[in-house]
Amino acid sequence: MRAVAGIVVGLIVSLIAAVLVGIFALGATFSPPPGTDATDMGEVARIFMAVPQKTLLALAAAWLAGGFAGALVAKLIARKAWVAWAVAIVVAVYFGLNAFLLLMPVQMQALWLAAPLLGGLLGNLLVGSGPAPAAMTTEVEAPPANP
Repeated sequence: MRAVAGIVVGLIVSLIAAVLVGIFALGATFSPPPGTDATDMGEVARIFMAVPQKTLLALAAAWLAGGFAGALVAKLIARKAWVAWAVAIVVAVYFGLNAFLLLMPVQMQALWLAAPLLGGLLGNLLVGSGPAPAAMTTEVEAPPANP
């Protein structure tokens, strides 16, 4: 049950983190041309195809943050590495498919696919796999008294 909760909450956190970092990254690296109609998807797609490389890199950082946050939360909840990897892989597939649907250089597509996996690795490594084992005690018995 903890695994399912970890996956669900991890995916939600991952998307929230990616959107928040993505909004900041997009706002810091790109301004749409004046008069852009945000309701016209064709126009939005044409504008997105012409964004500079720095914007695509900034968005890859958002996908990295999403993979990191999702895997971290998933592993905190479930305490199992496979749960964190499940979240990271789903996030990587989602953003990877977006990258392949958009016309961008192959190396940028690879980066968009790899960024959530790298974030998942970092989030997974940051959290331990379970409760720490009880510390072993090494009590030394007093030597018997010599008569």
